[in-house]
Amino acid sequence: MFRPLFAFSGSEMESNAKEIKSRDWHPLEYAHVFLWLVKDLCWAQGWKLAGTIMVPPAITVAIIITWLQRKRALTLVHNIAISIWISSNSLWMLAEFYQKESWMKPVSSVGFILGLLILAIQYSKFLLQYIWNKRK
Repeated sequence: MFRPLFAFSGSEMESNAKEIKSRDWHPLEYAHVFLWLVKDLCWAQGWKLAGTIMVPPAITVAIIITWLQRKRALTLVHNIAISIWISSNSLWMLAEFYQKESWMKPVSSVGFILGLLILAIQYSKFLLQYIWNKRK
């Protein structure tokens, strides 16, 4: 039977899977997706004021979700990456809106790279744990 690479029997993965199965999605997560989409729609349409106004609530909700779901390492890491991502995405949007791309866009790229690095480290831990468990 095919088994995905990260679907191994590590204790943290098992407990996280039980948590995901046992809880409904939090309404705040739905609100965050809505805020993010509205912000990006404003960006795509060139609505500077509306897009700028959407930045604080989108980032704030991402941070609140990260705080509320901090008990599980895997969930925490993903929510940190999402918070960094939405912050970098917002910075990029503001750079384009206010013609500050020369210095703000490279700064936003650092956030994207940091988010990917955080996830890569976490996934590497899981891969190493998987390999270690297979050897036993």
